[in-house]
Amino acid sequence: MAFSGGVDSTLLLKAATEAYGADALALYVRSLVQKPRVLERVRQICRELSCSLRIIDVDPLSWPEFAANGALRCYHCKKKIYSFLTSQLTSEYKLLDGTNIDDLGQDRPGLRAVRELDVLMPLVEAGLTKKEIRSLCREFHLASWDLPSESCLATRIAGGLAITPELLQDVEAGEDFLEERGFFGSRVRLDGKNIFITLSQGDSKRLLENALRVEVINFFAELNYTKVFLELSERPSILN
Repeated sequence: MAFSGGVDSTLLLKAATEAYGADALALYVRSLVQKPRVLERVRQICRELSCSLRIIDVDPLSWPEFAANGALRCYHCKKKIYSFLTSQLTSEYKLLDGTNIDDLGQDRPGLRAVRELDVLMPLVEAGLTKKEIRSLCREFHLASWDLPSESCLATRIAGGLAITPELLQDVEAGEDFLEERGFFGSRVRLDGKNIFITLSQGDSKRLLENALRVEVINFFAELNYTKVFLELSERPSILN
C-alpha cells in the first residue's frame, strides 16, 4: 500500500498487516516535497506493525507538469507515482490508498488519478471519516492518532509560481522554525515575495502577544521575505 506515515494510512496499514500478515508491504515515496523527518516516523510505524517497507525515490521537480505548479499539479504527480507503484507490483498485489470519506468532499485533483488507476480506497469503502479514523488509531494505541493533517510542501507554494528546491526549503525552514517554538501543525505558504502563516487553533493570540512576533519577522527577513502575514482563519483542532 501507498504509505505516507499520516494518521489515515497508518490505520490502513494496521488493517492490512492484520489481514495479510507478512504479505503486506508499505511503499513510501521519498522526494523533496516531503520533510526528511517523516521517513523516520514511517520506519518506526512499520517496525511497530512488523510490516515490510520499501522506499522509492522520485524527483517530481523533473516533471514539467508538476514543477509548473498549475491547477492539475496534484493529478499529474499522483498519476505518475501511482502508475509507477502499480507497475512494481506482481499480479497478486493490489495498491491501497488512504483516502477517507471527508476527502471526497474536498478539491483533490489527485483523486482523479486514484480512480483512473483503479487503486483501492478501503477507508472510503468502510465509510470512515477523519474523526473516526483518529478515534480508531487512538483505540489501537497507534502513535499517529494525534498528528496534524499533513500535505506535501508543494501545496504551500502559490499556484502558477514554479516550484524550485529553494522555495521548498524556505517552506520547510519556516515550519520547522515555528514548530521549534511550540507552534505545532503550522502552515507557511508563500508567493515568492510574501509569507502567509496559518497557525493551529488558539496559537495566533500567543504569537501576537509576545516577542516571538518580532523573531518571526526577522527570521523570514533573513530568507528575503520582507512581509509576513498571519491568517485570521486558524487551522481547526484535531479534536474537533
